[in-house]
Amino acid sequence: MRFLAGVLFSMACLAAHALELVTEDDPPHNMLRNGKVVGVATEKLEEAFRRSGIAEHIELMPWARAYQSALHRAGYCVFSAARTAEREPLFKWIGPIAAMDWTLYARADNPARPSTLDEVRKEVIGGYLQDVISVWLADHGYRVETAPNDGLNPNKLMMGHIKYWASSRPRATALLTQGGLGAHIVPVLTFGHTDLYLACHRSVPDVLAQKLNAALKKMKDDGTAANIEARYAQ
Repeated sequence: MRFLAGVLFSMACLAAHALELVTEDDPPHNMLRNGKVVGVATEKLEEAFRRSGIAEHIELMPWARAYQSALHRAGYCVFSAARTAEREPLFKWIGPIAAMDWTLYARADNPARPSTLDEVRKEVIGGYLQDVISVWLADHGYRVETAPNDGLNPNKLMMGHIKYWASSRPRATALLTQGGLGAHIVPVLTFGHTDLYLACHRSVPDVLAQKLNAALKKMKDDGTAANIEARYAQ
C-alpha cells in the first residue's frame, strides 16, 4: 500500500511538472525548424505523451550536455539514444522511436574502400563527443578524434585532418546535403545498426515508462508511426 501511494505521488508530481525531454540537432530524428523542435523521433514522442496524458517540454542542446542531464537530473530524459549493454542499467528506456546505421565515410578521391573495420584500425577516425559510435570505436582500440559537433567532421575530412568519419547514416546524409559535400564525401562501410530510444533518469516511475511504451506500440500497430516516418522520407 505504501509502495502504491509512492508511485501515485510520483506520477502526480510528474503530471503537474512536465518531463524535460532534451535532445540534439540530429536530422531527421530531431531538429530545429522555425523555432520548433521537430523530426521523426520528436513527433512520435509528442504523440505518445499526448495519448498517455503526460506533459512534456522539449529543449535542444549539445548531445554531451543532454546525455548528462538525463543521467544526473530527476525528471529529465534524452533522445534519440542508442540502447547499449553499458547504458542499459543507467536509464529507464522508452521505445524504440527510430533507428540508425553506423557508417564509415571517406573522401570520394580516397581510393581505399575498406571491407572491414580492421583495415582502418591505424587511421584517425573523426567522431562526435559521447556519441555511441565514437565511444564504441574508442573502447575497441580505434584512433578516434572527437568533435563537439558532428557537423565539424565533414570539413575536417575534406582538409585531411582525419582519414575517415564515423557517423549515423541519417545524420551524415543531412549534414552532407546541408554542406553541399554529397559528391565529395561518400559512405564506404556500414559496420553496425542500433535502435534509438528515449532514455529517462532512473527516478521516472516504471508505470509511466510502461504507459509511454504502450502508446508507442499502439502507434506502430495503428499506422501512426509509419505515417510520421513517411513524411520525413519525402
